[in-house]
Amino acid sequence: MVSIFDLINDPKSKQALHTLNEERRVWLDWKPFAEVKAKSATLPDVAAEVFDFSQAKVVIGEQREESDPLFQQIDETCKAILPWKKGPFQLFGVDIDAEWRSDYKWDRLRAKLPSLKGQNVLDVGGNNGYYAFRMLADEPAYVLNIDPVPRLWYQFNLLQHFARRTELEFFMWGWQETAHFKHLFDTIFCMGIIYHHHDPIQILKYLYQALRPGGLLVLESIVIPGEEDVCLFPADRYAKMRNVWFVPTAAAMTNMLRRTKFEDIEVIAVNRHESEEQRTTEWNPGQSHADFMDPDNPERTIEGYPAPHRAVLFARRPPR
Repeated sequence: MVSIFDLINDPKSKQALHTLNEERRVWLDWKPFAEVKAKSATLPDVAAEVFDFSQAKVVIGEQREESDPLFQQIDETCKAILPWKKGPFQLFGVDIDAEWRSDYKWDRLRAKLPSLKGQNVLDVGGNNGYYAFRMLADEPAYVLNIDPVPRLWYQFNLLQHFARRTELEFFMWGWQETAHFKHLFDTIFCMGIIYHHHDPIQILKYLYQALRPGGLLVLESIVIPGEEDVCLFPADRYAKMRNVWFVPTAAAMTNMLRRTKFEDIEVIAVNRHESEEQRTTEWNPGQSHADFMDPDNPERTIEGYPAPHRAVLFARRPPR
């Protein structure tokens, strides 16, 4: 099995990450996760033999009937870790219809994405690993998914308990920990997180240094429409999200990449964010995109800001 600790050469970085793992392991014992921890501990030792990572729905395990004890146990365990934000998945016949149809985003970038075959790949803020599993269709050498949220750790490890993909790892790390990754990755995905943080330039600098020379960054973000290189800075919330610090135009995002030394910058896609892509489901029973928009004007958020679009940009670290 490949591990990030095999790739990192600096002993201090290795030790820092090991220490952080020990500190964050305590998070898994928090009271909200007691039920899923108990249920996960009793899952049978069954390795999936059927996989499909090439279609919209990530399939792990052969189809089972609802009356099958394995189906029932998996279904109960999955529902103990609601909400599921990213998907869809099918785990031994259990259909996990997550809030996000994450395949929409994947399809927007996949047509122009070079093959990941044989590569070391990083997904920063990769949630429960939906995109990491989709990457496996290309046969990469190694994929690291990081996200500092224990609920997502439990979701990923439930899937991985049956998938047992030795080229795939998940750690509860944030973008800050990418400072320890020096020239390690051929491709880095950073999708749907940069606007949640108040220092986007530092994030891009860390991702730049984590790439090998010539490596590719896939950057995806909420944007506002317009040709000007400007950013919206919400007074309080944007689309009911308190943790949105800025919403750039695609032109402004291009400038951020250029100012942090990336080259060959290309805007791959810009699409209006629609409720078909993000919605309330059984697996995410709370509010979703439709609740965040002005009911009388779909061009505006509930706060009166321009409605979100989503942009995908490719950028490379120079090969020298």
